[in-house]
Amino acid sequence: MAFWQVDCLNDIVGNFIRHACGAFGETDHMNKELPNYINHLFDCITIGSKYKIDNGTVTFTNRWYDTVINDIYNYYGREMNRSSVFRTGTYSKSNPAMVDKWNANMSSQNKVLEVPHVSWWQIGDKAVAMTETPIGVVIDTDNMVQKGYVPYNDNNLNVPDTPQYMMTNNPAHEQTEPDGTLWSTIAVQKWETPSYLKQWRVIYKVNLLGKREVVGTYHYEDADLSKCRPNLPYPNMDARFGYVHSFAMTANFVILPETAYMFDPCAYTHYDNHKPFFPQGYSYEPNAFSRVLLMRKSDGIVFAKIPIQPMFITHQLGAYEDDTFIYMDMLTYNDSSVYDKHTYVDDMLSDNVYYTSVTRITINKSSFTLSSIRSLRAANKPQEAFEMSNINYAYYGKKYTYAYMVRNFVRYEQNAITKLNVDTNEETEYVLPEGMFAQEPQFVPRPNAVHEDDGVIISQGIDARKQKGFLVIIDARTMTLIAHVTAPDLSMFGLHNRLFPLNMGKTNPDVGQHEIIG
Repeated sequence: MAFWQVDCLNDIVGNFIRHACGAFGETDHMNKELPNYINHLFDCITIGSKYKIDNGTVTFTNRWYDTVINDIYNYYGREMNRSSVFRTGTYSKSNPAMVDKWNANMSSQNKVLEVPHVSWWQIGDKAVAMTETPIGVVIDTDNMVQKGYVPYNDNNLNVPDTPQYMMTNNPAHEQTEPDGTLWSTIAVQKWETPSYLKQWRVIYKVNLLGKREVVGTYHYEDADLSKCRPNLPYPNMDARFGYVHSFAMTANFVILPETAYMFDPCAYTHYDNHKPFFPQGYSYEPNAFSRVLLMRKSDGIVFAKIPIQPMFITHQLGAYEDDTFIYMDMLTYNDSSVYDKHTYVDDMLSDNVYYTSVTRITINKSSFTLSSIRSLRAANKPQEAFEMSNINYAYYGKKYTYAYMVRNFVRYEQNAITKLNVDTNEETEYVLPEGMFAQEPQFVPRPNAVHEDDGVIISQGIDARKQKGFLVIIDARTMTLIAHVTAPDLSMFGLHNRLFPLNMGKTNPDVGQHEIIG
């Protein structure tokens, strides 16, 4: 073990854990017909990557989870030339023969199938790995081992657990109150007949004991699948709910921005279980409206459906309200290519140019209509690719000033962590050395902080020059480097991360596989 002591980290304490990719498969000699590699970032085999920061000492853990997926991969000697791609995913092509071979194992109830690897929720004292279904897996944050599916203590959101009902599009990202109450939403579909669907969206909250409570509902038009025609989407846009990856919340409102990446009920007439879900289930509709649904937190009534120009939305910055307006800030795109093009492995390894709009949507509170949509960046700034936005958590739902995000995330270009002043449009950034790729930045306040940006930004990443992971700590006020530590092991691209308290989520004694670094 190598001991690295970093004095400037004495004010930071916690387990900084990340969903990282453990394996994509064969990327030197890729076979697209009999797939020997996972070809999309969202579908990689997951690994838990963690930097424990305690009393100025950084301890690195990189661990495979004990799951059905990992068991199958181990059966083939961790060699995808032998296993091929044996499961269906969100975007990746699979091997139908191998999917059929392992289908019974995928349905086993004896072990967690896989650890979801999009986002992190905190439910009471539990760290929960989440994706875009309501099923999460509890993670022991000390040892990075999975502890089974999250035990919700409720009646399944009033949705019977029968084949007649389906739940989908649970946003990866939640909103959390200062007391720990978590908010989310999900789309529910009910088969009235084999060709007739009722559809609605549920907005719910989760208390610290894991009990979910339905607060509000919004009903879409019913879908009559007899209206489906070959190679055409469902004809009524009001029966197609828009994809929601994240949403916003202010003091009085839950705000759901539904994108123009719309679910197509006609997918059920020709769905192929061997093919990825999203290309079959969703399509971007540039001639359709996106929409914003507004729900009052006080009574759960969804009282406004506001059409906005078609757009695709990934992540939120902040949202707040004053006496006149509701403001919600987010990362937007003119189409869905950030999902269905730029996060494919082939594209990530090439010059995958994409551009992001950092957008403010303003809603008039007197009429609850759209007031304006504008960029939060200065007009003289060039187009850039920004992703993985965050703010100081203490300012969720409140007037805020600063947002932090990665420039050139999953791009084969020089990365930077950018700080944006949403009031003045000023941008400052820490530029990483060439060959270093940053993951999601997190703001950590200093003890007894007075100013919004009085703290540090921490980010994990990949040092392609050394083929190892790294952690950077940046002064959030000046955007200058405070510390940079290199891990003893390789870590690969992944998605979101979160800093959890050291005393939260620990369930087992130490089981090894740690390296102490600095």
